[in-house]
Amino acid sequence: MADQEHDKDIWAESGEEDNVYERKLAEREWDRLQEDHVEGKEVNMQKGFDEGYEDGLSIGKAVGKLRGVVGTRIVFYEQLLKNEEAANELRALFNEIDSVEVNHIYSVDYFRKDGPKDKENYISPKDFVNNLEEKVNTQLQAIAKKYSKQY
Repeated sequence: MADQEHDKDIWAESGEEDNVYERKLAEREWDRLQEDHVEGKEVNMQKGFDEGYEDGLSIGKAVGKLRGVVGTRIVFYEQLLKNEEAANELRALFNEIDSVEVNHIYSVDYFRKDGPKDKENYISPKDFVNNLEEKVNTQLQAIAKKYSKQY
């Protein structure tokens, strides 16, 4: 009868061999789950990195191009035409472009899985760059028109 009570008691100690076997089995299963979990994270991280790299590269090139165009015009007006007033107007535009930082282009809303909270006021990175390009082109045309009359 004591053996029957011992068999029914879930807290009763079992043989050491059973415990070692179960512990090893549990550890192997845990390790396998952890490996699968880490592998899944790495795949998703790589995918996100690849997408971010492509987006970031194109945005960075576009902003860099704008800086180069405006910088070249500054040199043109300052050194070739000796027009400091036009160069100063362009410097203000250059400084605006130069002050653009990653967090201006990629807001927190860009990274939300469900999309931006304020969809009406959200500006995507591509729209941000397009708006900046339009502003630069408009100002370059206005400055060219304004100062071309002098020459």
